Amino acid sequence: MKTSLLALILCFSATNAAANDEDNFKRAYAAYQQHISANETKLALDAAKDAHKYGTKLFGKSHTNSANLALNYARLLNDTGDHKKARKTLKGKRRILEQHHGDDAPALVPIVMEEARAAKDPKTAQHLLTQAADLARGYEDKLVEAQKNFDIVVLLLNWGGGGLVEPFVDRAYEIYVERLEPNDFRLGLMSYHKARWAMAKNQQEEAIGYLERALVAFKIPDGESIGDLERTVRQLLVQTYERLERSDAATEHLLVLGAHQYWSNTPVFKTDFPAEMVNKGMSGDVTLTFTVDEQGFVRNPVVADSDQALLDEAALTMVKGFRYTPRFVDGKPVAIEGMEYTASLSFEKVPNVAGRKALTRPPVRRMMTPDRFDISGCTGDPGLDTSQACEGYGSIGK
Repeated sequence: MKTSLLALILCFSATNAAANDEDNFKRAYAAYQQHISANETKLALDAAKDAHKYGTKLFGKSHTNSANLALNYARLLNDTGDHKKARKTLKGKRRILEQHHGDDAPALVPIVMEEARAAKDPKTAQHLLTQAADLARGYEDKLVEAQKNFDIVVLLLNWGGGGLVEPFVDRAYEIYVERLEPNDFRLGLMSYHKARWAMAKNQQEEAIGYLERALVAFKIPDGESIGDLERTVRQLLVQTYERLERSDAATEHLLVLGAHQYWSNTPVFKTDFPAEMVNKGMSGDVTLTFTVDEQGFVRNPVVADSDQALLDEAALTMVKGFRYTPRFVDGKPVAIEGMEYTASLSFEKVPNVAGRKALTRPPVRRMMTPDRFDISGCTGDPGLDTSQACEGYGSIGK
């Protein structure tokens, strides 16, 4: 009798504990969803930690739900810079998902990317990101594959790995060209990066094609204003056309910039001192004054001051190749007199190289949904990246 009563008590306690774990999990997971939607990272992190803890008790350590909950938590740990704890949280979780989905399933892409974000060293991170890109080729929706490659580009640029992005840019661009409308912003971003690679390789004609495509995507529909990206692309087009000695084509973009009040006393395109002067170790400063005409050309330059007469003629020749944004007054371009520029040459100085501004965006957090719970509007498989497959995040089901 006592044995039976003890067994009944233990069974009741276990049932009650399981019910508490489920209630705690539901509350934590609902809070996680709410804070993610509100972009409340700190609160989402705390809720993800609790959802992971109670979910692991509820489903078991080796369940795919537990692995996905660990992924949610690790993603937020990476977002907040706690990569060591993210690595610990993710340990062994990929193997659980591999056993469920298969070793080469695209469902593994999110966890591999989080492993890369949490990696101790750049070499490991690069290896993992390459794995993620290879796995992404299994997505039926190629736009999802392209998005993953784009996410990899963002990560690498934010880490200062601009020299590693080319294969991922190439793959995203290849898909976007086939699948997106010309004015799609995503196509514009990949076109821009393709152009920068072409310019670095001195492939100027190819760069123009990519830049023109980026320009279509970056134009603001109302036509009455231009944004920073359109301005940057137009400036790059000016520089590229000038290198090809196609000044008329460059003028078109300079006039657009001027009409939208992007005037500056800094030239959009500059030429340099002849290489032989640099090789001879010559140095000095030459200050020139001149007029910038209605199309941004330099006219009538003269030497206003110089501490090295041997550089004067070269400085005059050099500045004649500059292009400026024309100044507009009452909607019309006007000539600007009295412009000044100091040409400096120093054998000991290292020339400044314009760096590429990293393509950034806020971290994108996507929920990995335990397959026990329903997601309203979801058309994809449970456990996949629901932001790609769903109209919105649904509520916990039964």
